[in-house]
Amino acid sequence: MLNHVTKLRQSKHRNNTGGAFVIIVACCCLIIVPMIIIATQFGMYTVDKTRVQNIVEAAGLLAANDLSRIVINDPNFGYVSLSNYAPIGKATVAPDGEPLPVTGINTLIGTIRQNTILAHELGNPTMASLVESDRDGLQHTIDRLNVTLSQSLTGKGNQEFTDIQGAKVEPLKDVTKYLKASLPSNVELVSVKLTSGWISEGGRTTVPVPQPERIAEVKPEDAQQGFVKPFIKLPAVGKPFTFAGLGEASTIVQSRNFHPMDKDHVCSIVKVECVLNIDRAETPYAGKILSKMPVATCSQPYSLPDVGPGGVMTLRFTSGPVAGLTSWGDFINDGNFRDRQLLRWEVAGGDYQVDLQAKKRRLDNTYENTTAHEFSENLYYWLRSGHLRPRIDSVLAMLNDQFKTGPNEVYAYEFTQDGSISRRVIDRDPFPVGVTSDAQVSTLADTHIQGDKQPIVIFRNNVKRLGTINGGKHGGQPLSGYPLNWCELQEYGGGEQLAAKLGRGRLGTGLVMTDPSYLASTAIKDPTDLFRNLTGQSTQQPRKSFYSGGLALDIEIGGCKPSTAMLDIERQQRLKR
Repeated sequence: MLNHVTKLRQSKHRNNTGGAFVIIVACCCLIIVPMIIIATQFGMYTVDKTRVQNIVEAAGLLAANDLSRIVINDPNFGYVSLSNYAPIGKATVAPDGEPLPVTGINTLIGTIRQNTILAHELGNPTMASLVESDRDGLQHTIDRLNVTLSQSLTGKGNQEFTDIQGAKVEPLKDVTKYLKASLPSNVELVSVKLTSGWISEGGRTTVPVPQPERIAEVKPEDAQQGFVKPFIKLPAVGKPFTFAGLGEASTIVQSRNFHPMDKDHVCSIVKVECVLNIDRAETPYAGKILSKMPVATCSQPYSLPDVGPGGVMTLRFTSGPVAGLTSWGDFINDGNFRDRQLLRWEVAGGDYQVDLQAKKRRLDNTYENTTAHEFSENLYYWLRSGHLRPRIDSVLAMLNDQFKTGPNEVYAYEFTQDGSISRRVIDRDPFPVGVTSDAQVSTLADTHIQGDKQPIVIFRNNVKRLGTINGGKHGGQPLSGYPLNWCELQEYGGGEQLAAKLGRGRLGTGLVMTDPSYLASTAIKDPTDLFRNLTGQSTQQPRKSFYSGGLALDIEIGGCKPSTAMLDIERQQRLKR
């Protein structure tokens, strides 16, 4: 009996042990093994995603590069893009057949912001009004650029987007093609979406903080290594300004900071969102658990340096120095003038006094303009042509610089590479005297000044209206001088080292002229080998004024003579005798 009970107990214990083992095996099969498989698959998923993420990021940089290539033709400022481009494009030519520069949007924003501060520092209402008008136009330009960039990313519609050479820019197509060619063979591209926007943190610009910093209105936390930060409000004189995120090269930025396009920012950031399908043959069933892979990346485009030709301003005293007008500060002081008559014209049909069909059309005075107003207005447009080159303190110093000139001498003002303004007297004038560009504006002021002098002041502005839509034959660009390499010739007040300081000539542009006397030849209209690089190889042919600078603004002060009022009084007295 005892043995039987013992055997029953042993049998029951074996049954319990076997049941527990079965349960353990079942748990391993149903829980632990799947977890190991999933963990293995997750590890493989992580490895795959890292590899795929790198490929998608490369595609994002490709999309960013494409965005920087797109150029729009703007009625306010001519050709505009995310990036600056030198005047070398086959598709960005003026009616004169020569290429026009492309202004980067940050260069444009920075120029208008800087001139806003300058107008305030001078207390000049004319310049303040002009910069406000440009600021209004800037907002339309930004809106137009934002819409263009956004539409280019969708790949829909019939609109073509092109670069400076006229080549199509198709970001979605380029990204899709790259991904299909670069993804591993077991990865299928299910979908790809491109979106433009901005980021709330990160990124950078290539726009330097205006100088001097004490009047730049840029807080230390709003600058990074001497450059203003993007996508934040940087007001100037109470006016809002926001810069785009654009670096020296396209870069990856944090996706978590991305925001879709709005009206308050230049939406330069491109977001690439992909859905991928990964086929893992080694685990056909478990692999399906993590087969779908969403991947996203954000990229900031590039902006090339602004190397477009800054215009030359010439100032000519044809009758010698004028008492009471001893500096530019006197020119823009409204209290120095008592105007008799002020006439304004716009040129149509070609360059006035060069093209036979060119005519001057009288403009109505829509505002109460004065001689001081004209000096301020023309100074503003010359400074605008220099973009961000001139430092604010250099402009202020120029206004206080006293004239010391004799009859028929010519002052030439130019922007240097270091932000200063070069002023020198040139013995010979390389520019066509008395010429006003097509679609541009000239003004004649007949006025009185201190000492009862009556000078006649003539303004010929070639850079007021910009672009092919409103800028006429030359698109608002400076007129080339003759000879074409005048900036390097001593008889024109030049030299190679001085030209290099101004970013011009052989050393400043890296170009060599094959025919310095080209302008004397009228037989060749479209030179294809006028410039070569320093090694003698052919290169893209820039606008001729790119090499040596051109005439942006000419101001002539002449006809200065004493008033005849006293002579008339004396004559009347003699008649009474």
